[in-house]
Amino acid sequence: MKRLLSITICMILIYSLFCSFTFALETNGQIDLYEVFSNKKDKAKTEVGSQIYKWSMYLPDDAMIFKSERANYFRMSTNSYQASVTLEINKNESELTLEDLLYKIQNNSRDDIDFWGWGDKEFSVDIVKENGRQPYIRIVKTDQDYDYILVDEAAEEFRDYIENRIYIANNYIYDLTVRMSGEFYREHKEMFEKLVSSFKPYFDKNNPRIKDLSDSVSISREYKNTSYGWKLMISPYWKVKGVPNARYQKFSRVYTDEELNQEDKSLKEKKDEDMKNIENLTVSLISSAQQGETAEKWAQKEIEFLKDNYNSRVYEIIKSESKTGKNFDAYELIVKYNTITNNPYIVHNLYVIGNGYKYLVSAKINEKKYNDENTKANYKKMIDSFKLDRSCLSKMLGKIVAAETLMDLNAVKELKMKKYDFKTKVTKSWNVSKEGFGEDYYYDRFIGFSDDFDFWGSEGVKNYENISAFEPNSNINLDMFAGLNANDMHEIITKEVEAYKDDDEIKMGLAQVKIQSTQHNGAEIYCIEKEYDLEKIQQFVSKDKTKNYDLKNIFNEYKYIIKIDKDIFTEKISIPVANMTDKNKEKIQKIWKNTVINKMNYGNIKYVWKTHKLEEFDDKSQKN
Repeated sequence: MKRLLSITICMILIYSLFCSFTFALETNGQIDLYEVFSNKKDKAKTEVGSQIYKWSMYLPDDAMIFKSERANYFRMSTNSYQASVTLEINKNESELTLEDLLYKIQNNSRDDIDFWGWGDKEFSVDIVKENGRQPYIRIVKTDQDYDYILVDEAAEEFRDYIENRIYIANNYIYDLTVRMSGEFYREHKEMFEKLVSSFKPYFDKNNPRIKDLSDSVSISREYKNTSYGWKLMISPYWKVKGVPNARYQKFSRVYTDEELNQEDKSLKEKKDEDMKNIENLTVSLISSAQQGETAEKWAQKEIEFLKDNYNSRVYEIIKSESKTGKNFDAYELIVKYNTITNNPYIVHNLYVIGNGYKYLVSAKINEKKYNDENTKANYKKMIDSFKLDRSCLSKMLGKIVAAETLMDLNAVKELKMKKYDFKTKVTKSWNVSKEGFGEDYYYDRFIGFSDDFDFWGSEGVKNYENISAFEPNSNINLDMFAGLNANDMHEIITKEVEAYKDDDEIKMGLAQVKIQSTQHNGAEIYCIEKEYDLEKIQQFVSKDKTKNYDLKNIFNEYKYIIKIDKDIFTEKISIPVANMTDKNKEKIQKIWKNTVINKMNYGNIKYVWKTHKLEEFDDKSQKN
């Protein structure tokens, strides 16, 4: 009886320990790249590694592998070894040797003492080359924190023992760090050596005892957003990016195509890698749906927005059609963008209305990848798998109002200075300042700097004022300056056009500069325009594939400079070339037409303009 009771108690204890261990390793329902091993088939694994990044090492029985959003980062701990292991893998972009890398580490440490944790308590630094083994940089160090709290002998006894080994193989840099309790290390040096020396920059596909970390994302799996009421199937080698259950939920590739295909290309052969590798998927809850609003009406508004704010030469609508979902209304819109010359990309949007809300499923991918049938099918599968699930709606979720439904964005408001009588008119859609906040900060006012703000950095006299505004739909920037300037107008304009004299695009005819002047009631007025010729740019890059332009980051500029006595008033308007349309050109013209200085509307007067050549504003001609 006692024997039976003992066996029963043992079984209960083993079961409870196993459940506790398994529970501790469980995630919150999300399949992570480095999910811990609770599967029975993984219990016999004695090594861990990555087939993608080509490495493996010993896996102790009690090892705990920590979750990480970074596929190139690995961390585990083991109580039986009283040790922790971290591994970071990065592309060897500069094609460094071990000697190059060590030189770089040591020289960078002069400027940045924390570079790679360098400069703390190194006791040995060497490049180890053993017969039959991969050479590596070996750095032996200890934890310096003990020096702050313990005397020398005690610090020496208790401090952690750390060995850093850096390998270069497979066009990667493997940065391995093993840390063991100092007291334990002195008694079990052979265990430390077993652990640290087990690492290999090699993965044996035929070894059934290796746990492949890439396995956990190698299959499709369902993702549920349990806050905002939707779900979809994540394709193999994709992951949730950032915080799960977010309102703007992002998904990204775990590995690049190069890593998955095990390509071995020289980085020197790659051009514009970021744009070529662009791949992402986002699901967003935009706002509550209004009564009578349909997905088709929503999508048609987006198409009108596209026509109003993007030059017709930089986009092409590939697909536009209604779709039916099980419990929602949907509309599919696929657009090809050429805002990056020689690097077109696709935006595949699904507009969904259901659960009382508006959802946008949006995928972005380089066109070359999108044209691959497997890749296209992969994206389509994810987008088509999107479903609404009311059981996933948070009880806290309520009405999410869109500000644009509460206001007339076309209503006019004044943009004016506090000190100087210098103003113009814009609409309420101008609700984002570019000064200090960036394009993603929305608010319904402009930012002004006057003599109560030291914008110009002067200590005493402040005779300048500035206002800046930004229109998010068109990406138009407006800067207005007013202040004291006693210089001659010719000298002022000479400085203004200085940058244009050495502008390669102007010299090549890809952009044109137009300079005009006039006078009115003693005021000297100059209009300076720089406009790119989009057709010529596209012809130029089609002939020379080494050249590329981001049409969202080159700007048409329109400057109006008015000098009245010793005061100067400047209005500068700029717009990305990609956003140049007839409607946006009309917005720019209206800004000038509504410009008022000292109660006079200078923009609404019919002037006789005199045209100038750029050469007239040469410093040498001015001196003569």
